Amino acid sequence: MKLPLEIGRLLGFLRPYKGRMALAVLFLALAGLADGLTMLMLRPAADRVLNPFTTDPHLVLVKLPWSADPILLNSFFPQRIRYVWTVFAISLLVVFVGKAVTEFTGAVLVQYIGNSAVTNLRNRIYEKLIRQPIGFFQLHPAGRLMSAVINDVERVRSALSEGLAGIFLQSFSLLGLVLVLFLLNWKMAVGAVILLPLVVAPVGKLGRRIRGSVEKSQTRLGELSQILQETVSGNRVVKAFGMEDFEIRKFRATARRLLRENMRWIGAYVLTSPLMELLGALVFVMVLMYARGQIKSNVMTIGQFFAFMAALFKSYDPIKRLGGFYQQFEQARGASTQVFALLALAEEVADEPGAKVLPPFTRTIEFDDVSFGYVVETPILRGIHLTARAGEVIAIVGSSGAGKTTLVNLLPRFHAATSGVVRIDGYDICKVTLRSLREQMAIVTQETILFNDTVWNNICYGRPEMPQSRVYAAAQAALAHDFVLELPQGYQTLLGDRGQRLSGGQRQRLAIARALLKDSPILILDEATSELDSESEMLVQRALANLMVGRTVFVIAHRLSTIRRADKIVVLEDGLIRETGTHQELLAHGGAYARLYEMQFADADTASYQAGAVQP
Repeated sequence: MKLPLEIGRLLGFLRPYKGRMALAVLFLALAGLADGLTMLMLRPAADRVLNPFTTDPHLVLVKLPWSADPILLNSFFPQRIRYVWTVFAISLLVVFVGKAVTEFTGAVLVQYIGNSAVTNLRNRIYEKLIRQPIGFFQLHPAGRLMSAVINDVERVRSALSEGLAGIFLQSFSLLGLVLVLFLLNWKMAVGAVILLPLVVAPVGKLGRRIRGSVEKSQTRLGELSQILQETVSGNRVVKAFGMEDFEIRKFRATARRLLRENMRWIGAYVLTSPLMELLGALVFVMVLMYARGQIKSNVMTIGQFFAFMAALFKSYDPIKRLGGFYQQFEQARGASTQVFALLALAEEVADEPGAKVLPPFTRTIEFDDVSFGYVVETPILRGIHLTARAGEVIAIVGSSGAGKTTLVNLLPRFHAATSGVVRIDGYDICKVTLRSLREQMAIVTQETILFNDTVWNNICYGRPEMPQSRVYAAAQAALAHDFVLELPQGYQTLLGDRGQRLSGGQRQRLAIARALLKDSPILILDEATSELDSESEMLVQRALANLMVGRTVFVIAHRLSTIRRADKIVVLEDGLIRETGTHQELLAHGGAYARLYEMQFADADTASYQAGAVQP
């Protein structure tokens, strides 16, 4: 039978563990068959151990005058009854101990295999997400992605661990019990099996319903995660606008939709057990009517009847459980839709075939007739020609939406140019390895990203073995060392989510220290001081001045102090470079830059000089 595509792909993650899986299946097969053996042992237990007088023809009963009850005259009886009981007790003990050991070992092995496979699956999804281009994260809500990696995969985990272990164990248990039924009385066994399709057919239909409902409920769960992620990260905005009640109502409405979707599949899920109980009642009546006549005519013993009935009712348990596990796999299929959609994503193109390692930057960066657009028909940048020499500071200015950030994002290949070429020292950046390209760049952005880790690990970022002298030097150059030492545990202080325990200026200076420690020849500053107060800006500007020494800098800024000392100012307007020159040249030209200066910079310039904040 051909497995559904999703199940086949999920089971494919078990392939590296096929040796252990074979051993686990062997142990579970022995445990399942032991179930049948225990039922088979009920017949001698009832016919011989519990009722020895009527089953052993060698035993003679005699009524003596002084005894109210008959006694045994067979001199061998004590030895015989002790022998039968001893053999039976030892056999029963061996079977139960063997079942316990094999079931435990097999179940642990399968659960280890299932959990390991799902760990590999979760790692694969995370790797796939982390290697997506920047544009992917602009289009997909963070909460939904988090839900897919955590919640959706968790449903898959339960199916591939507990579910898979249960399927093997219950399947072999059912096989052993069915064999016992046919050994005891094949006619009654056939009669009992005939009614099985009455349950199997509706269970299959319910499974398909469960799969669809689970897929929808996972979508609702993703929406819930998205609301939670937004309100936790944006808690200041929520409180500032007094929107707590609004967000609570929104969360509750989404939670209600999730509840409705959950109840749809839960109703289908729990229906399996009542169906099995109904089947059991019908079969019991039929078997009882048939067995009554068989016992009367001495064709069947009481022990045989009890063993058959025990095995029959025992067999309903694995059938019910198998129905539950089947529905669990249907839930996993529904939850895996988004998982496999993520796994199917094309990753960021890292390297072209034959890509070269970019040598250390020494000469020029060139934008040669570069255009870019997320949609080709609506370009954001058009025909960009720009050259930056080593050691120059290039300021990029323009109104909001002019394409400033998009332009600098082409340098580290966060986006690939739609047309034209970006070259570093004559090398087309699309034909060099991505690692060697990005190793030559450090970025400090308007949105300071710090991790929920120590100050040390945030500055080193992935290089915790960095010498202390280099870390301290970077922090001192970034004007961060002094305030770090004042923190409770100094460099080992945990910063909390996104570094919220620090002020904006402190966070920015740590980001600058991180960039300094990377010591890259090319530096990109994207509105690095736009959200700071005057005092913090002064400190950050001094730290940035240290960072910019000896580097080629592309700076996007609306602060006059940074732009004035630029070697070249590029004015972007509607995706085009309108003007290029120094501050004084562009002011004298009286064009787009002069207009921007009058609108945005004049007041800031006056205020900055009055406050003494501008460094010469």
